[in-house]
Amino acid sequence: MDSELHLTKNDFRLEWFSGTGKGGQHRNKHQNCCRITHIESGISAIGTVSKSRVVNQKRAFAHLAARLIAHHTEPSYRRTDGERVRTYHGERNQVIDHASGLCLRYSDVVDKGNIGPMVEARRGAMQCGT
Repeated sequence: MDSELHLTKNDFRLEWFSGTGKGGQHRNKHQNCCRITHIESGISAIGTVSKSRVVNQKRAFAHLAARLIAHHTEPSYRRTDGERVRTYHGERNQVIDHASGLCLRYSDVVDKGNIGPMVEARRGAMQCGT
């Protein structure tokens, strides 16, 4: 895609909340979990893995960046019927494209911004009629 996406801090809403589950008092009583929402599109992502606010914020931004890239590079493939297009598993280090069945490393797709193989696999699957 030739167009560029320019974003500033004002394009996002940042919310902090308390986590649940393992981690004890620190996790349950401190607001370390982060939800970041892109205001214009309404796309959001959360970071809840760590006790650290910094780590959770970075993880949430990485997830949000991946979703925004997919949103802006594949507008014709977005689903409105609730069907999953792609699943991002940061903990398992994998991204799965459901139409093509392609599975790549999360670190390659999200951290390095290499979404090209996913887009091409999706296009190939759509042309084959799957």
